[in-house]
Amino acid sequence: MKAFAVFVMVSASYACPWAVAGPDKPGATAVIRTVDVALPNGREAFPLGTGADLANAHCVICHSVGMVTRQPPLSFQEWKAEVTKMRAAYGAPFDADQIEPIARYLTVIDGKP
Repeated sequence: MKAFAVFVMVSASYACPWAVAGPDKPGATAVIRTVDVALPNGREAFPLGTGADLANAHCVICHSVGMVTRQPPLSFQEWKAEVTKMRAAYGAPFDADQIEPIARYLTVIDGKP
């Protein structure tokens, strides 16, 4: 088995000559630079309403407004479960007493009739 492993390593070095470093083949050099990234346009804030301030303060830390508003309409209990999950499982930085106001707001702007 050891001989087979040596055979594979030697074969790989011949099959990949670019992977073998040496005086006539200098290694790659890293280039560190700053780049600009253009993000897609979207609404920057949730629609006005009671609870919009909480959604703008806490939800957009991880989610775009469009991502949230494109979700299927959910009932208050479903939104409450989602908001609770964001806090409990993913560490969303809001207090437990803010779960219901956020869920109520999301139900108003994107809830089941």
